[in-house]
Amino acid sequence: MGIRKALGLIGIAMLPQSVSAETPLAVELVEAQVQPVVQELRLVGAVEASDSFPASFRRGGQIDLMNAEVGAHFKAGEVIARIDPTNIEAELDAAKANLDAAEAALVQADQARTRAQNLLDRGVGTQAQYDEAQQDYLEAKATRDQASALLETAQQAKDDTVLRADRDVTVTERFVDLGEVVSAGMAVVQLAPEDKLQAVFLAPDAAGLSKIRGREVELDPTGPLSAFAATVTEVLPVLTETGTVEIHADIPAEQVGTIPIGTSITGRATIMTEERIILPWTALSAKSDGPAVWVVDPDSATVSLRPVEIAGYGDDHIEVSEGLSEGETVVGAGSHLLYDGRAVQAVEVAQ
Repeated sequence: MGIRKALGLIGIAMLPQSVSAETPLAVELVEAQVQPVVQELRLVGAVEASDSFPASFRRGGQIDLMNAEVGAHFKAGEVIARIDPTNIEAELDAAKANLDAAEAALVQADQARTRAQNLLDRGVGTQAQYDEAQQDYLEAKATRDQASALLETAQQAKDDTVLRADRDVTVTERFVDLGEVVSAGMAVVQLAPEDKLQAVFLAPDAAGLSKIRGREVELDPTGPLSAFAATVTEVLPVLTETGTVEIHADIPAEQVGTIPIGTSITGRATIMTEERIILPWTALSAKSDGPAVWVVDPDSATVSLRPVEIAGYGDDHIEVSEGLSEGETVVGAGSHLLYDGRAVQAVEVAQ
């Protein structure tokens, strides 16, 4: 028995150093820390008016002039479209002639009233004659006033055959064509005022996207215009038909006159989403059932492979939502050399 025990001790002493006392592997050690996730958004959209409205004629008729094309710009007072004014112009001419006749009759009645007053004052006329002249004058005046009102109505009707821009606008949609007959109040074009513009973007639906509301975004229109800052005013809560979220950013007043409606524009912004554990991408490993990371046991300084759930990926990091606790130590660079139970130590970084 003494000989066998001695031989056993000799065998143990002759084992390789790597088996009897493995040298810890120098690796990068990273402490798991919860951090807010910063997401950079790159948006693509177009410049639109903050508001728009349908424009129509006050009266019906056949359109004989149509200047409106989608994207066309009109200054205040410029003619957008017109309906055939032939019948209205004839009514206007008749109203003018009627007023001229009424004005002439009023002048004659006034002169007759004056003569009757003079005769009455000289004692050669009667009160009845004066009263009759006064009545004729009042009737002529009422007729003149009625003719004047009819002329105003006819003039308004003539004006109503023309559709004008009441401010600087852009045509965003046209509903009728030249030669069509329209009724009063029927929408002819959709107009967008040019005094207030916004950038409209469609962004993929993502957690925390609503947090961009009220934040500053950098807008960069196509063409020679320089980039500028704007504020996000609205993130619509309802998805579009394409499953995207519509985002609005008001364009500053000093930029409004330099950017036409319809201009393509890009936007860049950052948002802070929920807090997660951020690790360098070198920490990512895998098990047969999914992603994992090597976690260091603080007592033995050995590692074990633990499955984790990845919530997102960045250019140089991963975002862990489950499987790790804040403060635990994870292997970063060098994780590809590990196996369960492997002893590790922090790599020394050269100064």
